[in-house]
Amino acid sequence: MKVWFITPMISSSELLWKVEDMHVEEHVKLWNLASIKIWDVRHVIMRAGESISAYRFPISGFIYTVRGNAMVALDDTIYTIDRMQILHGGKGVCLNIDSIEKQFEYYLIFYRAQLTLPMSRENQALLKQHIPFHVQYAFVPEYPIDLYNKVKNINNDWNRNNAFAKFQVKTLFYQFINELLRQLSAQSIEAVKPNLVVQAVRYLHENYTLPIMVEPLAELLDCSAGHLSRIFKKETGSSLITYLTRIRMDKATELLLHTDASLQQVADSIGIPDVVYFNRLFKKHVGLSPGRFKQKCIPLRSDQNYAMRESELSIVSPKYRGYDPIDDDNYYQYKPEGESYTSMRSRKPIALLLMLSLTLLISACSPTSGNSTVNSNGTSSTNQPATEVAQTAEATQQERVVTHPWGETVIKGEPQHIISLFPAATDYLLALGIVPEAASSNEEGSDQFPTYLSDQLQGSKNIGWQVDPNFESILAAEPDLIIGQDFMSDAYSSLSKIAPTLLAEKLKDDQGIIRMKTSLLHMGDMLGKTEQAKQVIEDYEAKAKDAQAKIKQAIGDETVMFLSLSDKEVRYYSKRNYEVLYDDLGLTPPPSIPDPSESMKVISMEMLPTINPDHIFLLSSDPNETSELEKTAVWKGLNAVKNNHVYNVDYGLWFQGPGGPIGQTKIIEETVQFLTQ
Repeated sequence: MKVWFITPMISSSELLWKVEDMHVEEHVKLWNLASIKIWDVRHVIMRAGESISAYRFPISGFIYTVRGNAMVALDDTIYTIDRMQILHGGKGVCLNIDSIEKQFEYYLIFYRAQLTLPMSRENQALLKQHIPFHVQYAFVPEYPIDLYNKVKNINNDWNRNNAFAKFQVKTLFYQFINELLRQLSAQSIEAVKPNLVVQAVRYLHENYTLPIMVEPLAELLDCSAGHLSRIFKKETGSSLITYLTRIRMDKATELLLHTDASLQQVADSIGIPDVVYFNRLFKKHVGLSPGRFKQKCIPLRSDQNYAMRESELSIVSPKYRGYDPIDDDNYYQYKPEGESYTSMRSRKPIALLLMLSLTLLISACSPTSGNSTVNSNGTSSTNQPATEVAQTAEATQQERVVTHPWGETVIKGEPQHIISLFPAATDYLLALGIVPEAASSNEEGSDQFPTYLSDQLQGSKNIGWQVDPNFESILAAEPDLIIGQDFMSDAYSSLSKIAPTLLAEKLKDDQGIIRMKTSLLHMGDMLGKTEQAKQVIEDYEAKAKDAQAKIKQAIGDETVMFLSLSDKEVRYYSKRNYEVLYDDLGLTPPPSIPDPSESMKVISMEMLPTINPDHIFLLSSDPNETSELEKTAVWKGLNAVKNNHVYNVDYGLWFQGPGGPIGQTKIIEETVQFLTQ
């Protein structure tokens, strides 16, 4: 008898199918090398109508059926099982038992097999091709009674609580394996090699509401986190955490479209209880905030009259952007890609602008409101005061034309009503002594300014989150100068129709490192604040030099690593956005620090011990992610952790502050405090 069992393997383009021959002789060699520990033995009787759903093997195991029949699934392979049959699955295999008509009785034996080291090259090569403890198979033994007696005796001795009985269990298990392999060899059974990616994908779909990290999942599937990450990326085209996030966002969009659940309820239901973090993550992957997505994508009900409602639905559905890496990682979730679309809402400010222009035109054609006299012929004449004429001439003389990558901006006189559309731009303005009349909030859904700037913005109006500029709120602020950020280039034309607009640029050197001092000086030149910018830079350099000396005395050349947890990924940052640490303060980076051409790279937990820095600056917006990381054995074994040299930094400052003079100055102050305490 020859039986084939096949299971799907995910591919980027299609489903493939893989079968591994049951090379019994090779398996016998590896069983002979293994050290075996019996983990658990169970005798299970299931009644009619009962079922087992999605039970994952905590370790490798055998199922020996005694009586009755059922549909048994190991991962995606379904077996019709009768009495006196054997199934085997590796750690992490998903077990389902259903369709029980009367009674289904079986024994379950869990075991752990460890291969003794060192191994010969021949055995190492053999191990790479065949791992008998992980393969999945099922068959009807030709001589079932011999196997049944051994399984029954194993169960009896397991339930006797003494050392001799436990030793007898191991002896009987070896006899069971010997008889099993002998019958497998005679019957030419084919076995399925377990597909880790299929198992991982199934696990993610079933458990997306739970906190999930790569290392515990890899441990569940009996492989290393690095191996699981590599094959998952190869087979699916995305990282495991990105795949999980996609599942969660799909579930979130479904709930937003088909229910009236609140954002907090939606966030809780997909395993992201922090609604602010959920908002940020949804915006990053879908391209719209949850609220805006719901407004745009829920079709109007056909049984109601919505003629008076302003519709935001376009004829062609917009293509929402997902995550695309861009030069400045601090803004990766904000950069729009491709052609922008204009919703129906954006027509209102344009209409207001046209009305405003028409009013100004009528005013220009009407008699002025200055001093007027009535002539004898009844006509009116206006005599404008000489001082007003002089002020007009002076304002004309102060008119400046600023040339930049998006065109030319004409600034007349000294702007009095300046607004800032992004925290980094606000940082530049405040450093140059300009307090904006209105500024953006620190993140979507918030009415707060960035914490590290809030003390300098008292009295300023908060105009909300402006990554996708809200032209109505900007127009209502009545600005005479708008300061945005360079990633808002697609909105520059529309902003310029409201008021003269400048975009703050984060300028990089030839290494790809963003240089704050160069960027600040450029902004100062555009605003006519060159001397103020030079003074800020001089003060900054003095502070950095003093701090560098203190840190050098405290830690010498000990290595410092900056990493963050984002979407449950470990991100290792380069010098690009953190020149303040590695250039201005002269901290020693680990030898493996990413090249500045990359803002950061995602690394696995297994890589951390190879880096093993002396100090770690840890950035995370989600306390749950941090606590999960701190529980892992890999994390606990790091030098920085053992020496209490891990510093949890403020997300608002260390995420939004780099690149801004005020932000980097405060980062210097915190760094000195951390490393010299």
